[in-house]
Amino acid sequence: MRRRTLLFSAPALALGLAACGNDKKSEKQADTSAKQSAENAGSGEGFTLTDIAGREVKFAKQPTRIVLGESRHVYSLLFLNKENPTENIVAWGQDLQRAAGDIYSKLLEVHPEVKDIPTIGSVHKGDLTVESLLSFKPDAILFTLDAYRAGEKNGLVEKMDAAKLPYVVTDFRQDPVKNTLKSVDLIAAVCNRRDQAKEFAAYYKQAVDPILEAAKKVEKKPTTFLWRAPGLAPACATFSKANLGLVVTETGGDNIADPLLEGDNGVLTPEQIIASNPTNIIATGGEWGSLKINEKAQTSYVHLGYAASPESAKKSLEDLQKQPGFDKLKAFTERNVFGVYHQFYDAPFNFVAFQAFAKWQHPEVFKDVDPSKNWEDFNDKYLPWKASGVFVTGIR
Repeated sequence: MRRRTLLFSAPALALGLAACGNDKKSEKQADTSAKQSAENAGSGEGFTLTDIAGREVKFAKQPTRIVLGESRHVYSLLFLNKENPTENIVAWGQDLQRAAGDIYSKLLEVHPEVKDIPTIGSVHKGDLTVESLLSFKPDAILFTLDAYRAGEKNGLVEKMDAAKLPYVVTDFRQDPVKNTLKSVDLIAAVCNRRDQAKEFAAYYKQAVDPILEAAKKVEKKPTTFLWRAPGLAPACATFSKANLGLVVTETGGDNIADPLLEGDNGVLTPEQIIASNPTNIIATGGEWGSLKINEKAQTSYVHLGYAASPESAKKSLEDLQKQPGFDKLKAFTERNVFGVYHQFYDAPFNFVAFQAFAKWQHPEVFKDVDPSKNWEDFNDKYLPWKASGVFVTGIR
């Protein structure tokens, strides 16, 4: 990769891509060892990784037959291996095709051969078997942390361990602050793209760390409702202390779901939101025209992604006030309603969400941050395609 630096300030924030057995350990131990083990992995011979679940995974040699438990693992490979993102991938999940059809379409445009990659079942749906995984003779399998936890509950993990399947656990969803770079390192080690992971780490830290440091210093924290996939999810689904809900608080906001939900995610009632009367509403959206609207939803989805236009994105965001009573909310009357691409919740591209949430919640502090321009530049320089569409928007 060539050296390039993008500058913005908030204040003086620099964004650059300059240097872009399964014995369980505690997650605390994994925090300090996952990145180190990935960096120390040999480029050809045997190496050991400590994954996000705190497991030590030993490889006798560099994997060359890799299964992606979720096809969205390819998000990292888009910049780790720009020229051939699915190199050595012998099978993958079906989630990218459904949840992020616009990204899958872009991938098909530049690498039409991906349509021939065999697909596997889902841990969450219960249709993934050890036998199907073994049929691909994998050297390594990548699983997400939530899939791993689901597999622990339904017995799949026990069966994979008994079959001695070599799998590595990653996480972009549960704790994006803590686990994003660790997960990129793990994927890079499995796929032999370690140098590219170091380059991305340098970029990511300069994109996100100054945001987090500046956000710690803000005194007043505006209330924010994070609306998860309106139209597709039940009305007023959200996250609290995890996922994009964590991004709300880490960028200086007061997430109204935190005291209202017992778990990391759930559904608030419209009455709870009206009573909270949040200063900001941030809704997630995507290219979801082919998906069925949830029967309990009172609105359609927010149109965002590579095929969205500024007009379609803003109109779909405005339409969220069709939820009864929401047109009187302070967020709508003061025009503090925003949309962010849903897939940033599950990808190393979450740096765009950090920047956007910070700017929306504290526009004066982060007035010079331009998440849309930074995402456009990142696409043009480091992804297999040029930028298009709309990924962050607002009704102002």
